[in-house]
Amino acid sequence: MMATRGLSTRATTLIAVKWATVILWVVVSGLSLAALLAPTPPDLVTLHGLTIALIALTVSSWLLVAFSLAMVFSAAAGLLSLWMLSASHGAPLLWTDVLALVVLNGLAGMRQHRLQRRMHRLKQQVNDVSEGVSLHAQELRQAQQSHEALTYKLARYQRLHAVAEQLVRLVELETIAQLAVEQAFALIGKSEACLLLLADKPRPTGGYHQALALRASKRGEGLSPIQMKLGDQFDHYVVRTQRPLLVNDVRRDFRFTASAATDRPISSVIACPITIGETVEGVLRLDSVRPQAYTQDDLRFLDILLDLLNTALANARLFAQTQQLAITDGLTDLYRRQPFLEQLAREVARASRSRESLAVMMLDIDHFKRYNDTYGHSAGDLILKAVASLMRKTIPPDGICARYGGEEFAIVLPKASKAVGTEIADRLRQSVEAHVRPMGNGQRDAVTVSVGVATFPEDAQSDLELIRRSDQRLYHAKRSGRNQVCST
Repeated sequence: MMATRGLSTRATTLIAVKWATVILWVVVSGLSLAALLAPTPPDLVTLHGLTIALIALTVSSWLLVAFSLAMVFSAAAGLLSLWMLSASHGAPLLWTDVLALVVLNGLAGMRQHRLQRRMHRLKQQVNDVSEGVSLHAQELRQAQQSHEALTYKLARYQRLHAVAEQLVRLVELETIAQLAVEQAFALIGKSEACLLLLADKPRPTGGYHQALALRASKRGEGLSPIQMKLGDQFDHYVVRTQRPLLVNDVRRDFRFTASAATDRPISSVIACPITIGETVEGVLRLDSVRPQAYTQDDLRFLDILLDLLNTALANARLFAQTQQLAITDGLTDLYRRQPFLEQLAREVARASRSRESLAVMMLDIDHFKRYNDTYGHSAGDLILKAVASLMRKTIPPDGICARYGGEEFAIVLPKASKAVGTEIADRLRQSVEAHVRPMGNGQRDAVTVSVGVATFPEDAQSDLELIRRSDQRLYHAKRSGRNQVCST
């Protein structure tokens, strides 16, 4: 601050000296002109003094005022000196003064000219340096921007690598879906919501149509929960075209209707299809209320994430199918014996804790060996599949059905009393008799079943005892003439 104040004081002093020099030069010039115009010619001493003053002020002007003004002062001083020389009739002293005026002004003018040329070169050099500095600063800014962009891309790729490592370890569909939306939301940013929708099975409605159901979602902080449960116009467009989608402004995109019903305002959308094998089975999508929110770079990273997700979903589906094959019978699609017994143990424990009843049925196809011997094993397989299908239609949704072995089936009915279990068993028996034939509905020979029913806690207190008691009643039904239900 003190240095700034000193510079300001020096500048003020210099301006004052300049103005003082100009004023003195005007005063001396005026006095010289007045002396020359006076009726009485001035003496030699006066003229010599005025000339010396003009020389001093004119030479000083070269250092203090602008070059053009100093030239004007020099020319005027020269004219006044010549006039004084003429008024003194060529006095040697004034000749000396005029010569000194010419020499000193010439030297001062030349020096000032050289200074101006040097200053001009310095200004050019300063301008060149400033321009170079500006160019270097611009290059530095561009380099910084490139570095920031590369750093941002590197961070995205590192996140993608971390996501890939996580997805490799996951085999559950719901966990994979939730991880995908969370990572996409963080990876792309700029979004109010991220949605993952998967396709249901095709609907036979005169044309092929896939209904998209929301499986996982992520929304920004402070936003209301996402109400949409099915896909909208953007999701169906991606499924139909099987290509990624980037919408910068819904209102300006002729492919979509900005006024389409939605649970929240949307301006920008990016979405990619979820492809398993050759089939599009879903959509991963982000949307924002701001127009121009996303770039092609965002869409490219989302597409890379989808490649990882597609592989993970295919692995999850394969794992689920393998797991399903391990616990279900390949012919009837019902539980195998061991998984059924494990489920039964859990249901008995739950019923014991909640003090609820539970019914167990053992069902056997009557004269099944005769059907195999008469019509062949293929017909026997068709009978098993038909009975299993009727079981799934007749048993309540919370019921558990299994192929217990050969032509024998087992059923668990949670929370069912003996009366309810017996009623459902008899309904199933009647349905089999009415609809199952060895070689189709054209045959008169009806397939029948016998059923044994036992309940917890009335008939048994453990899972194995329930199986044993219901099996005993099954064979009692067979001995009593078959095609009947025995519960006592």
